[in-house]
This record gives sequence, structure tokens and C-alpha cells, in this order.
Amino acid sequence: MKLPRIATAVAAAAMAPAVLLSSPAFAADTASSSAPSGSTVADQHPEGAKPEQKPAEKPAEKPAEDPQAAKDRAAIEAILKDPASGPGVREAAEKALKGTAADMRRFLEVEWAAEQFQDDRVRTARIISVGGPAVRKAGIAALRTDTPASIGEFLKNGQHVARFEDDRVELARMLNGAGKGITEAVNRLLSNGTREQVREFVATGQHKVRAEDDRVAVLRMLNGAGPDLKKGIIQLLEGNPSPAQLREFVTTTQHRLRDTDNRVLIFSILNTNPGPELKKAAVAALEGTPEDRATFLKTGQHEARAKDKAAEGQTGKPATGNTGNAGGDKGGTKPAVVTTGTGTGTGTGTGTGTGTGTGNVAPAGGSGSLAKTGAGDENAWIVGGSAAALAAGAGLVALGRRRRTSAQG
Repeated sequence: MKLPRIATAVAAAAMAPAVLLSSPAFAADTASSSAPSGSTVADQHPEGAKPEQKPAEKPAEKPAEDPQAAKDRAAIEAILKDPASGPGVREAAEKALKGTAADMRRFLEVEWAAEQFQDDRVRTARIISVGGPAVRKAGIAALRTDTPASIGEFLKNGQHVARFEDDRVELARMLNGAGKGITEAVNRLLSNGTREQVREFVATGQHKVRAEDDRVAVLRMLNGAGPDLKKGIIQLLEGNPSPAQLREFVTTTQHRLRDTDNRVLIFSILNTNPGPELKKAAVAALEGTPEDRATFLKTGQHEARAKDKAAEGQTGKPATGNTGNAGGDKGGTKPAVVTTGTGTGTGTGTGTGTGTGTGNVAPAGGSGSLAKTGAGDENAWIVGGSAAALAAGAGLVALGRRRRTSAQG
């Protein structure tokens, strides 16, 4: 063998492993042969070791908000926190926050004022619907002008000035039929009360003061009360009444109970065999209103009795043979009528005084006058018919005893 050929063969033998190892096919065969058949990934790691995990990718950071947009966002959030912001403003503000920077800027520059104006108009209309005459007048004037300035001025100042005027008028009304507590408080506020003090008293303070006056008025009603009224008063006071219940009794319930008692009085008069004029007037009262019955017991019965007495004087005969006089007409002697006074005294059947009725008690406080439905101070509680007969019978028994004593002596 020649020397050049030997050198070439040696060089080829030296390069063969390097070429073979670097080829793709060889690399694949090496990898497949290095792992035992049927092995898993877990089998290729020591016991308890976990495969190395790649770190989670960080979310892409939002680009910093434009300084002006950040200021706009803060301003809108402050508007949402403001209790004075109306529903229209809130809706538009929330929509702008969900939008772009341009949406927020448009809300602050245009939409905010427009929505605020609409909300203020709605507020003004609501105030008018519950306000007094002065408040309504001022609110309607603002709506007729219908500018943000006029509406805003009414909400900020005008409504309060007008309400103060209405409240003072209401204070003056409270004096009509008021009790001691209400009278003193109202006079003090009308003299030097501030707008806030007057508003508080009209809104809430009056009720506590009036409850005290009403309780006093209810207790006074017991003096001379008829059976139904007395029963109602006792039931009310035993139930620890609230201010509203006391007010209801003084303004309404007492008049209903008085009317019931007045009906009993009128029926008692009819049971005493009255004269034609008295009977006619009594029947008309029963068929009329509570005020008619109260008027009959206070004055009407006495006028009718006078007419019957005059007719009796002209004919010399009793008009219908009356056996008693519920009101105590002057002159003559008639069988006594048992009475129970409901006012300042008790009536008699001998013509020596005037009976008393279920006089109405003026309500303690409140606006406006209440119609009287009780009898006046000139009427009497009359137990007619059977009571009169009982009294007359007792007198006859006593007279018989005296006669027998004289005869024996």
C-alpha cells in the first residue's frame, strides 16, 4: 500500500464517528434507546420530585391614564357621592365612567348641567305638591321662568322663605281652641321664633305639647259627662293612649259619644208626656243632625216648653197633661223628676232652677273650629216615666202614714 492511500484511510476513519454522531437520525436513535420501554415522565424523575414549572406570565400592565382623564374620573366619582345628585345625574355619571376619556369630559362639560336642571325641575314640582300656599306660589313662579338660575334659587332659598310664611300662618291657626301649652308655645314662636324653630314645631314639636293639652281636656270632660262619654273616657285613659289617640278622641270620638248621650236625653223627654210643641221639637231633633240635637237640648226644648205653657195659659187646661218638666220651668208644682246633672248643676221639677246638659268641651289645639255636638249648660239628664212615678208613689206613701198617725192621736 502506498503512503498517500494510508493517510487518506486514517483520516476517513477518524472523521467517521463525528459525522455519524452529528446526524439527525443518530440523535433520534440515541434518545429512543436511552429511555427504557414503557417508562413515563414521572419515571424519569426521582421520587417526590416535580418537573420544573415555568413561571406564569405576568398580565400586560395597563398604560397609565392620562392626567386629565384621572381628574375627570375623580370629579365624576365625587358627584356620585353627593346626596344632592338626582337620578338623572347619577345615571349619566355612571355611564360616563364606563366610557372613554372623551365620554367623561363630555359629561362634565355638557351632560351634567343638563341632567341637573331636569332633576331640579322634578324636585321643585314635588315640593309644590306638598307645600303651603306661599310655597306653591313661589315654586310655580320659578317653573314659569324655567331657567337653571330661577329653579336653583327656589331650591336654595325661595322655598325656605315661603315655608316660613306658611308655618307662621299655621301657628296662628293653632290658637283657635288651643289648650294652655299650645297657646304659650305658639305665642312665643310668633314673637321671636327663628325659621328653624318654627319649622320644627309645626313639623313635630306641636304634637307632644298638644298631647298634654288633650289629656287635660279629656279629664275635664268627666265633669258632667253622660254614661257613654264617661265610659269612653275611662277606657281611653286606662289604655295609656298615644298623642294620636288623644287627638282623635278630642276632635272626633267625644262628639260621637256626646251625641249618643244626647239621643238618650231626648228620648227621656219624650217619655215624660210632653206638650205638642216640645214633642214636635224633640222628634225633629232626633231626625236631624248631631248639631240639631245639641241645639234642642241647649235652647230648643226651653223654647218649646214656653210655647206649650203659653197655650196652657190661654185655654186653662194642660196642653196634653204633662206630668213632669225636664228643664225645671218656673211656677207651679209638678211631680219631681229624677235628674243627674251633666254640667254645673242639677235640674229640679219644682221650678227652682235650670238643668244642665252635656256641654261640649272645646278641643285643645288644632286648626279650625269644631262643630259642637253636645248639649249646652242648660240641660239635665232625665230619667223619665218610671222614675217620676216612683217619686210620686213615695210621696203618697209618706202622706198616708202621716194621716194615720194623726187619726190615732
